[in-house]
Amino acid sequence: MQTQTIEDLYREKSRLIFRYLLKIGCSKQDAEDIVQNSFSKAVEHMIHMEVANPSAWLFKVSINDYYDLCRKKKRYPNVQIDETFFENMHSTEEAGEQRLIRHENKQEIEAVLEQLPSAQSNLLLLKYELTLSYEEISDLLDVKVDTIRTTLYRSRKNFKQKWSEFIEKKG
Repeated sequence: MQTQTIEDLYREKSRLIFRYLLKIGCSKQDAEDIVQNSFSKAVEHMIHMEVANPSAWLFKVSINDYYDLCRKKKRYPNVQIDETFFENMHSTEEAGEQRLIRHENKQEIEAVLEQLPSAQSNLLLLKYELTLSYEEISDLLDVKVDTIRTTLYRSRKNFKQKWSEFIEKKG
């Protein structure tokens, strides 16, 4: 990996990695730190690295850093309050009701996603939340496009099954 390549990767992938970390539950500050640490590791180790797909390596390093952070935070729990949600909810009554329904739906979807294996939920987030193409996901994870398609099909099927069970329990 050369310095120019790292700069190009930073321009192309830092925002994507940051958005993905936010989608899987990372706070904004932690996501910024993780992205910065991942790229600093790339710069540190660029002489020794023989990586076929550096963007996949950066993505995996970032996710592993997030999982390490989660393990540390379980030892020291931290409660975050989303103040903007409550402020926006009171702006207008009808809009507040719609926001509340969207927020509840989001929580329900996240609860069902948590029941899936992490590989499946991560693929669903990459495809539907970050709206990446099969080729972009393939490049990011360094996996064949056909494998991504097959795994996404199975993930959607598994999600639908878990969602049906969730709705039956709820109703």
